Amino acid sequence: MTKFVIGIGSQRAGSTLLHRVLDQCSPIYMNPVKELHYFDTLFGVRNENVLRHFSANQLNREVEQIVKAKDFGFITKRYKNELRANFLLATKKIHNINYIELYRPCVQGHKLLGEITPEYMILPEKGISKMRDVVGEDAKIILLARNPAKRFVSAFKLLMLGIPHSDMAVFEEQMLATLSVGGEWLTVQDAFNDYEKALGNYQKQFKSVLMLSYDELFSAVDETAEKLSDFLEIKLALPHYKKIVGTKVNALDETRDLSNETLALLEARYAEQQAYLDKVFGAGFCAA
Repeated sequence: MTKFVIGIGSQRAGSTLLHRVLDQCSPIYMNPVKELHYFDTLFGVRNENVLRHFSANQLNREVEQIVKAKDFGFITKRYKNELRANFLLATKKIHNINYIELYRPCVQGHKLLGEITPEYMILPEKGISKMRDVVGEDAKIILLARNPAKRFVSAFKLLMLGIPHSDMAVFEEQMLATLSVGGEWLTVQDAFNDYEKALGNYQKQFKSVLMLSYDELFSAVDETAEKLSDFLEIKLALPHYKKIVGTKVNALDETRDLSNETLALLEARYAEQQAYLDKVFGAGFCAA
């Protein structure tokens, strides 16, 4: 019987690395479309038009590659899965897509199927209940947690890609303005930092939920491999995991040199969330 491994967040907390580790170091078949955005779109967390547009662009890119190719050896079953998933997400209403179809033609022969979509962390409770109905209450759920203030800086960096990296003054000015004015983006970021709420909501619906720290994923490799192996009831290839971490995929040592005042403002905003993480993981959680 097929079982699922679902990464539910948090945004900017190592989901790209976790996807690669599970895909390359375990028997789990991780969807080549890392973030399927199925359940968050189904429940309005993500706009369906945004998903369709993104998936169409991905599909067009792959079609162009096929058209230009002289050798088609790259068209494996996994590649077909990527094409098919993007085609379905680009052309069909999300409520007309059966979730398992996003893994075909690679379902048969794989006992564990997985994906990671950070926005699943902020699903409403009815969305989490729907996820349980689709993937089963025995699915393995993984939540990645990161220092809230530093995760926020990373998310803001992604938002403000148009600002030159060297212009720290402008970056900080824009961040302070966002914190002052508020708005939907800030509300979403606050939700991405509310690990206690997310963990509680998922534990109500699923038997197996693991919260893993960003620090553990990158630095405590031996311990993390053992923890994931025990939780997922599989064996991770530790040497390859260590090799992957050495490349630090999307691991941004990017907490900019903010002023003490701005950093203090962020730390005060997320003091309650940080206190919860310190309680769970120990004081000094997420120095990175």
